[in-house]
Amino acid sequence: MLKRSLVKSKITIQPIHIQLLHNEVFMGPCRYGEGNDLTYEGEMYVTRKKIIEFDEDIKKNIDSNAAVVLDTKLMEWNEDFIVKEDHLNKVLENDSQVDLYLLTGGMISYIASIIAERTGKPIAFCPVSGSAFPRLGGIDAAAYLKSKGIQEVYNALNYDDLNSIIRAIKARYALRRTKTLYALRNNVLSIGCVSSFINLSDITKRFGMEIIHYNSLEFFNELDHMSSEEEEKAKELLNELTTQANSISIPTEEMLNDVRFYIIVNKILDRFECNAFTLPCFELCATKQLNNRHFMFCLTHSLLKDEGIASACAADVGSIISLQILMAMAQKAPHMGNCAIFCNELENNKMRILHDVCSKYMKGYDADPLPIDYVSYTKGNWGATMRYDFAKDIGETITMINISPDMSKIMIGRGTICGGEGYLTPECTHAVVFHVTDSRDFYEKESQIGHHFAWVYGDYTKDLIAFAKLMNLEAVLAL
Repeated sequence: MLKRSLVKSKITIQPIHIQLLHNEVFMGPCRYGEGNDLTYEGEMYVTRKKIIEFDEDIKKNIDSNAAVVLDTKLMEWNEDFIVKEDHLNKVLENDSQVDLYLLTGGMISYIASIIAERTGKPIAFCPVSGSAFPRLGGIDAAAYLKSKGIQEVYNALNYDDLNSIIRAIKARYALRRTKTLYALRNNVLSIGCVSSFINLSDITKRFGMEIIHYNSLEFFNELDHMSSEEEEKAKELLNELTTQANSISIPTEEMLNDVRFYIIVNKILDRFECNAFTLPCFELCATKQLNNRHFMFCLTHSLLKDEGIASACAADVGSIISLQILMAMAQKAPHMGNCAIFCNELENNKMRILHDVCSKYMKGYDADPLPIDYVSYTKGNWGATMRYDFAKDIGETITMINISPDMSKIMIGRGTICGGEGYLTPECTHAVVFHVTDSRDFYEKESQIGHHFAWVYGDYTKDLIAFAKLMNLEAVLAL
């Protein structure tokens, strides 16, 4: 995986145990117990045990692929209800690196509201594992803070809910650190996908993603001036790909041209410190340079995604967002393409997503690579593409998303694989075929959003709905 990849990035969580500890022994509406239980030492003893239980609960339940959890801090206050600055400063000493505060304890709502207002960071109230009741202090604090316009206050009923929130925050974290190399030939908006965006400033404003423009014709100049070291890298990678291939139906000397392009794109990504990539297929095809040089872009998109770099067809900057979200959440390389309904099988609710950009690590970056076949894109037997037989996965659930051109909506769909198309056929024919609950409904909603969908294996609808709420996106559901 490339060092620029954000797939393995994690948010940082600071757990805080808030506890009201009494300096004097007395009974009343805020004190339960008797004897030693009412002493400061007795309450501190119980608190220390609770912190140990809290830490064990976190270690067991928090998604370690999405978050790094710091050591738990104890926020103590006393029956005078004065919040001491030295105590508060100590528990907030890591604030510059914290993405989420995770709170537990007793009498927590007042302190929680101070932490949220003081830091401006999201806060979540940790579920009590095995408890029959929700944390009322979290409800109290959330109602207060949200009424003041502080929206990022989360009351998870269980750790499954909490992990969805954590993965949603991780996806936002990744998008804010995404720097996309957007290669252009002429128009900013490619003719290949006008539903990509309305204007690029909307994308940066909404998601924080930086976009770097690059003259796509410069790629050809770079290819003409490849160093001997770069040429050797290309040959080594070609040997690695062909050795590991399930089958190859394209001459390796032709495939080398596609690998060379991947090497050059990586070089430019490094130069501009970018971790996402897209370029306009149609406009560059029209230069006839691809025909003259015998290569396509498909293999580069596939290889970049396998290295944890979001890479989208047809200058679709919107799909970069979709890819990055799914990669951050699922830890898998997504596929993307044209999403279409089968008009002659409406009664079967059948659909497909088509593009020649599958990847080896679609089942997970830590899973075994898929058996990949290399097939030429063109009938001239050049232009290498990765292929995988999606029909092997009939019955598996997939989740797909797309962002609307105005960046205000996210469409979230779910389907069940029922076959594949064009597995070994040249040209842009490679598709996953799947059933949805209602293809007419999907089609109508898709018409509001656009035709390019990114998808991954598995059901990530809950996490994506949490992401939509986090980002104030309208969730358009086709589940």
